[in-house]
Amino acid sequence: MQDQFVVYPIKIKPTGENSSNYLVYLPDFQGYTLGEDYDNALFMARDYIGTRSLFNKLPPAIKHLPLVGGSETALFIKVNITSFRLQHGVRANGYL
Repeated sequence: MQDQFVVYPIKIKPTGENSSNYLVYLPDFQGYTLGEDYDNALFMARDYIGTRSLFNKLPPAIKHLPLVGGSETALFIKVNITSFRLQHGVRANGYL
């Protein structure tokens, strides 16, 4: 089985001056997720996309980074959908 990868833009920013939490915005999904630190926020963004792939067809990805301001950062995040689905007991044609 060949791996299927998707790439989506995200915006990430700290939630406040005295917090190590990061808020992630996924514009293609018009959704948010939160991480306990920067690395966890990236993990949560991948998990958000992977989980959506279990139940819904994924939207086409925007091919450009969103505009940012202040403490925000924009980047592309890559998710191995095949691996995610197998880790969660799902094949392309249904459950294992």
